[in-house]
Amino acid sequence: MSPLWQTTACALCALAAATAGSMLAAASFAIATLRFLNLKNGGGEKPKLGGAAKFCVYNSEKMAAVISLGRRFFFAVGAIMTYFAIDALDSFFGVEPGAFAEIATALAAAAAVLLVQYALFDIPAARIGRNYPVQTVSKLGTLMYAAFVVFAPLEFAARCIGQKFLPKNMRKLESGFDYIDVEMMLRADENDADSITPYTGKIVKNAFKLQELDVSDVMLPRSGVVYFDTECPNSENIKRALDSNHTRYPLCREGLDNCFGIVHIKDIFLNGGVENPDSIDLMKLRRETFRVRESDKLESALAKLLKYRLHMALVEDEFGGVIGVLTLDAALGELVGQIRDEFDVARKRDIKVLGRKKYKVSGRATLRRVEDFLDVDFDTDEVSTFGGLVTFLLGRFPEKGERLYLKKQRIRIVVDNVEDRLVGECTVELESSDKNSK
Repeated sequence: MSPLWQTTACALCALAAATAGSMLAAASFAIATLRFLNLKNGGGEKPKLGGAAKFCVYNSEKMAAVISLGRRFFFAVGAIMTYFAIDALDSFFGVEPGAFAEIATALAAAAAVLLVQYALFDIPAARIGRNYPVQTVSKLGTLMYAAFVVFAPLEFAARCIGQKFLPKNMRKLESGFDYIDVEMMLRADENDADSITPYTGKIVKNAFKLQELDVSDVMLPRSGVVYFDTECPNSENIKRALDSNHTRYPLCREGLDNCFGIVHIKDIFLNGGVENPDSIDLMKLRRETFRVRESDKLESALAKLLKYRLHMALVEDEFGGVIGVLTLDAALGELVGQIRDEFDVARKRDIKVLGRKKYKVSGRATLRRVEDFLDVDFDTDEVSTFGGLVTFLLGRFPEKGERLYLKKQRIRIVVDNVEDRLVGECTVELESSDKNSK
């Protein structure tokens, strides 16, 4: 091939790489815009998207890594092709540059590609993606999914390399380089504030992750629910309230499966129920509630709680049995962080630090909270509490002093006590990465 044809071919490859990079930029802005508008509108009517486009929008955290890696890849291809084009052009004119000139040419090619890519490709593409998000995602959905198939294995390999060679304090990374989320956070508030504070950024980040959570991830398990029983005297029910310091209690008959509503402690005080328990009728004080499925998305359940101005909902399994409750505090806590009141100081904490990599964990602690706290993944959807996990792994109800070793997670568990056929507390110890498992 003649130098002139080599120059033309390399220039066309560089142009194609710049175009592909601009498509990723347009798609990222379109996805970020759709996600932000969905949050801003309170999760209203969602746009109608095809299969590939829908996958890109509702799996933005996965697509973020693809976009980040893909843009770097296409920039590198564009810079290399530009350098080869210049080199072929030198050959066409009979110029033989020295080593220093070759280095200068390579740097100039990279700078030129960066400038042209950003000025002539990325800026227009970003504007199109932001102004016409649905059309952009619909047209580029198939190409974006193809990019995901190509680059996802590379991103996974990059993570493995980082885990192996980076220092321990740099290994932890919750997700891929969230190119989409970063753009969203940097531009979402540009007209209303000079900058986004770290806490606001954290809330925005949590808002994106909210739709990935199910109700079962944050519900209070059945074993931890304190309820009023219509078959018990009012004095006993009120004693339960005074002992637990909660505000709201399901009113049931012999268990959560037969629930009539929610009783607010304020109504008991206002009607003199503390001084004279027999003077009140709990059935008349009850307030309405509703049920959600454990597999329902948390954002949907939160929207219902806010819509109906309720603070508590019953959570049922696929067979209609009540397996726990969802509170407004627990749902909002996924956005703004754990919500505590003045009584939380006196309440028993689910996880206590005993020493370096050693913890005391309550059997009632939600499995997701334990996973987040210990930075591990138990890789199971069968149970929702830590005590349930211990019972599930053993295949039977554990006894006091029972020991478990989770080889994959490198965790040792000792059952410290059991309460009414429920796991009370466990001592959990994480093995150091440099310690050989036995």
